Amino acid sequence: MAKLKAFRRIIIQDHSGRVEYDSGLEPSNSFVIAFLEHLYGAHAEVNVTIEDRGNTPMLVPSPDSMPIAVVRMKVNAPDDEGAYGLVVGTGTAAETNTDYKLATKIDHGTGAGQLDHGAHNWTVPAVVGSNVDMVVSRSFYNGSGSSITVREIGIFCRSNPSWNFLLARDVLSTPTTVNHTQTLTLQYTLRTTV
Repeated sequence: MAKLKAFRRIIIQDHSGRVEYDSGLEPSNSFVIAFLEHLYGAHAEVNVTIEDRGNTPMLVPSPDSMPIAVVRMKVNAPDDEGAYGLVVGTGTAAETNTDYKLATKIDHGTGAGQLDHGAHNWTVPAVVGSNVDMVVSRSFYNGSGSSITVREIGIFCRSNPSWNFLLARDVLSTPTTVNHTQTLTLQYTLRTTV
């Protein structure tokens, strides 16, 4: 039986790139209802109403009715974009199937309580042993002058011109502190197994 799983990994590096912490690959509890709602709308070619990050129901049109220029389920946010893509936060509320945002998302920047959001890196889906893996990663640099403790992580996508939807959220069993001048790299591995 084929399976789709997600795994997470957090790596902390100092200012010279030396690894100071590596969580290793851990199971993710992450997918929320908006993930399957997006897939349903795309594959069934129907309009779907999905709650955005403000808990506002948004009508996401069927792919065959959307103009070519309109994006759907885009995760690959550019450097310095904190509204979608892989994200981190400080909240501790337990995960639920209907989560639509992080409890307390960390904003992009170098001010107090902020992390500089980097670009995304992707691996091409490939057979790895008895699995097929695809890895997406993003780095977050702490230039705030203080330590920041990351307690939750997730993935937002962008659909239509500027609507952002939570696809995945994990509350970390072990909070991770990012000291000033350190970089946290978040990785999500999507894995299928036949």
